[in-house]
Amino acid sequence: MKITITVENPTPEVLEKLLALAATPTAVVTAVPDDRWTPERARSYYDRLPPRAQQILLQVVEGQGECAAEELKANGRSLRGSTGAFRRVLSEGKRTGLWPDALPVPLVSHIVGGQLKKLEVPGSGTEQYARLAFEEGLRELLRRDF
Repeated sequence: MKITITVENPTPEVLEKLLALAATPTAVVTAVPDDRWTPERARSYYDRLPPRAQQILLQVVEGQGECAAEELKANGRSLRGSTGAFRRVLSEGKRTGLWPDALPVPLVSHIVGGQLKKLEVPGSGTEQYARLAFEEGLRELLRRDF
């Protein structure tokens, strides 16, 4: 059995009682910060993206967290409208309570001179770096093993 509890702005008394409950010998407690991607969150996010955005996300994850726009446009494929889905799906998930408000967007666009140059997973070298969570969450969809 798995029980998930979300407590927003707990009072010290409530926090103390929850911590005491978690300290019981048979309890298994894991805490996921609201600003971190998990493999489960990553897969849920991927499943809600439109097909072209799913392809782009997979290419970026396969590219170790970044992919040049020219590579994404290979074979005459367009990026028009596809990249907006990343923020839209995240916003919808936050609004409906699927994901916490503090969860960062998993992909950012780098635009130089009005032209999209690359997409990347932000936060490399920090605890908030989402690439590893996406690699694990999308493992069976990726073309190579990590």
